[in-house]
Amino acid sequence: MNCRICQSNQVQQVGTVEFYAGFNWPIWDCANCGCRFTRHEDAVYDRLHAEANSSYVRYRELTTECKREFDRGNLDGLKEVLTKASKYRFIIEEVREKTRTAHLLEIGCARGFLTSYFILAGWTITGVDVSVEATNAAVASFGNHFVLWDSPEVAAGAPYDLIYHVGTVGCLADPVGTTRQLLGMLKVGGILLFNAPNRDACWTKNQLWFESAPPPDVVTLFPSGFWRRYFEDIADVAEGIEPCPDERSVAFGLRRLFGRRWRQPLPMPMSATAKAFVPPRRLGDATWNLFERFCCHFSRVLGLQRLVSKQPSEYGLLVRMTKR
Repeated sequence: MNCRICQSNQVQQVGTVEFYAGFNWPIWDCANCGCRFTRHEDAVYDRLHAEANSSYVRYRELTTECKREFDRGNLDGLKEVLTKASKYRFIIEEVREKTRTAHLLEIGCARGFLTSYFILAGWTITGVDVSVEATNAAVASFGNHFVLWDSPEVAAGAPYDLIYHVGTVGCLADPVGTTRQLLGMLKVGGILLFNAPNRDACWTKNQLWFESAPPPDVVTLFPSGFWRRYFEDIADVAEGIEPCPDERSVAFGLRRLFGRRWRQPLPMPMSATAKAFVPPRRLGDATWNLFERFCCHFSRVLGLQRLVSKQPSEYGLLVRMTKR
């Protein structure tokens, strides 16, 4: 078994996880590149987009909100909707530093909600995705600015001034190869922006994966420093680590203090949202959750949150590459 990311044979299986029923997948750690990974299955993304009640329902809901503001021509309202999430705020703030004549490319555009902000703001932008379902939905909502990843239009539009993607890198079969390909599509001095799932955010003892980004959707977790190590030969690389909200840092501190261990998820159907899925009760969970909420509330009221060490957020590895 070789590492899917760096091809090293220094890999060790650390367990299996089954967030979705029928997807009990092995998890490996690579001693060479530091990534944690599982296998990749391309077809699953179209299925997640097509299932009306899958975990991707959040993209449908966000698209509906963004389309309402887009149709009104309300750029400020559209920005307000998107910047509630720090990962979208990161992209918007970075892109706004470029001139409006810049040509943008979004990778993994899903249903086009983030792309819609730049369309409305007057940028020249193309959104691409591997999912036919998602791309068609984006065109229907925001116009003819979207194509499939393998479309000739993507290569024809190069070189780009700026390319970005949000969370997509954790879903790729070959994140290193694809990143080099994207840098090759930039002008000299062009910028590649993205956020990556941060392996260091597996906070709880023995935790194998994030509940917020389960396989077969997200299939790679990256350590901090990874992107500088692999790309400093061709780009100036800056990595930032976003901390999670104070209450989550408090919750992590409690779990560490009381020796709380990570527990394997109870598999849910892929056709069900996490909100709709009600797993069977497990002994002690209700009591612990109540205790955790009480402590978080108590620490907030007394201003004790600032005394707790900050923890990295799951998707808070923020990367900016400038092509040399």
